[in-house]
Amino acid sequence: MKTSSYSKFIIPPVIFFVMMRFFFESLGLSYLSLFALFLISALSAFWITKHRLLPIILTMLFTTSSVLFLLTLGKNNFQQLYIIFSSILFAVTLIGLNRFFMQQENLKQKEKMEVKILDSGFNLNQSIVLISIFLLSSGMYGIYLDFDLPVWSIMLAFFTSIFFSTLYLTKINFLKSKALELHLDSFKNKTFTFYSFLFGFIALELVWIISFLPVNHLTVGAVILSFYYSFWNILRTYLRNRLSRKIVFSNLVFFTLAIGLIFITSKWEII
Repeated sequence: MKTSSYSKFIIPPVIFFVMMRFFFESLGLSYLSLFALFLISALSAFWITKHRLLPIILTMLFTTSSVLFLLTLGKNNFQQLYIIFSSILFAVTLIGLNRFFMQQENLKQKEKMEVKILDSGFNLNQSIVLISIFLLSSGMYGIYLDFDLPVWSIMLAFFTSIFFSTLYLTKINFLKSKALELHLDSFKNKTFTFYSFLFGFIALELVWIISFLPVNHLTVGAVILSFYYSFWNILRTYLRNRLSRKIVFSNLVFFTLAIGLIFITSKWEII
């Protein structure tokens, strides 16, 4: 990245930070700042990746998760730190988008440095999705508890968020595999909607079961993140024709142990 191009990774996060502050602190500007947040998210992804539409899913997902989790926080020092943290993550999101989408089409000679940049871009995208899933799950469930919403509404919200998260990851996984000329199964890798629906449905059922338990929103976020991390690892290796019994077993064991640890260490009361 050239020094002159650094501004596109600085200006949008600064605007993001300002609008997050306005949204939380000024009732009169809350709707305007919320609109500005989503607008800057969409335009930033569109600009960074030279007019591609797919990256908008990631920035909108991250912005939605940041706002919802912010709503579960009180006005304290942690809330201020969270706004700074989310703004930094937004900058990281833009860097990940630039590294991946600018590199995967230019990867012609398969030079080691180009491959590393593509890998780092993919890993950054993947990490932001996982962080967003935790923030989104925690935020949505916190709002569900605070406002005593009907259970079907939170199930629909979880289904929608997991659906688009998986849709995005499966598509960029296909783009990376295609750029690196890995062994691809065209049918498996292009059935994006099916995998997204499947993951969304599993998450929906998981949230429905959890809704009967006296646990708080952070516990729910951790459970959904553990589920998604484990099953995405399985799906990713399947799409790249590297799936084995060892991979399936290790991820299922991780998921089981993670769920057990989360529930053991959680307070069995809604706070």
